[in-house]
Amino acid sequence: MKARRIGTVLLAILLTIVYLVYLAGIPLGLVTRRLEVHEVALAAALLAGVWFAASSCSITDFSIGAGGVSARLDRTEARQRVLESELRALQVALSGLVTKYEWDHLRRLAGEGPVPARFRQDGKLQLELERLDAMGFVEPVDAQRGLDAIREDHGHAYEEFDLTRYVRTTKAGREYLRLREKL
Repeated sequence: MKARRIGTVLLAILLTIVYLVYLAGIPLGLVTRRLEVHEVALAAALLAGVWFAASSCSITDFSIGAGGVSARLDRTEARQRVLESELRALQVALSGLVTKYEWDHLRRLAGEGPVPARFRQDGKLQLELERLDAMGFVEPVDAQRGLDAIREDHGHAYEEFDLTRYVRTTKAGREYLRLREKL
């Protein structure tokens, strides 16, 4: 298959050189019989066809009908399969970037209204928010106190509080949400 493609490329190069020599020979007076415009156009179309054949594309389906001309290119389908595979890999990567609990915090913080939360003695809430902060998806409302404000204000009791008083979603966090929802 490679040898055939190399042969096609060499043929395309040879025909291109002949075509260019012919075109250059016209103003120099080297051409005694000039081709008509439609013959030059046909030669250019054939040359384009040879170059297309030399490329890595191949036509798998070609039709001419009332709807016009249509052709299916094999390379396009192969590229589409590669892109679909890459898209699937991105979907997996995006969905695995944050845990389901971090995803829930991020999604709720990006929404409207209060986000009820409870301080956990095991520090799990704090770790999830710190990880989201480290990725740049959320930021503390109070830059001076940071995320420690939650522990300082609510670490002594198991009471519900509004998480939006302490943390807000960043532009990067909203963009991550948008991309993940889209995929």
